[in-house]
Amino acid sequence: MEDGELVAGLLERREDAVAAYVERYRSLFHHCIGQFETDPGAREDLFQDLTWYALERLSQGSYSPEKGSFGTWLYRVAWCRCVDRKRQQGARRRVQLHSLEDTHGASDKADDRTGPCEISGQAEIARAVRASLLELEPEDRALLELRLVDGRILPEIAGELRITVEQVKYRLKRASQNLRRALLERLPRQEVAE
Repeated sequence: MEDGELVAGLLERREDAVAAYVERYRSLFHHCIGQFETDPGAREDLFQDLTWYALERLSQGSYSPEKGSFGTWLYRVAWCRCVDRKRQQGARRRVQLHSLEDTHGASDKADDRTGPCEISGQAEIARAVRASLLELEPEDRALLELRLVDGRILPEIAGELRITVEQVKYRLKRASQNLRRALLERLPRQEVAE
């Protein structure tokens, strides 16, 4: 299948074209992913994200055969997407939440990483997050649960909600900001001032 025929098939969302696209450009995507991600599980998630993201960009008309080959365009789209994701990961502050049940597992070994103070602090944070989640609109809460609890990737959420990935991004950002506001309202005044 030539590039022109493949692109036309992808725009029509034909199964044979999508299968040919995934098979033909798998190594291109994995080469790009290898520059940014070492975790095998995260690599597979990133592969899925890149393949769907490129299809979305294609359907938005960002590919022009006059400017270069389809493979070159795909590599550029994949590379830019990987860079964007790394920037987002670096910009996020991640707080790991564990329930008390998770921290007292079946192992008899002492855990050198967390002590009673850390455990109680994490439990307090978890309670504040749960309470703040309950204050959110049902749509915001559902979006955050799909992404953060269920670990769904953006194209999956978009497909389930029948909206675009860009709309998912916008709504997730809004939901995250609403959650942050709700959490900040729960902090004592002196902690907010610091």
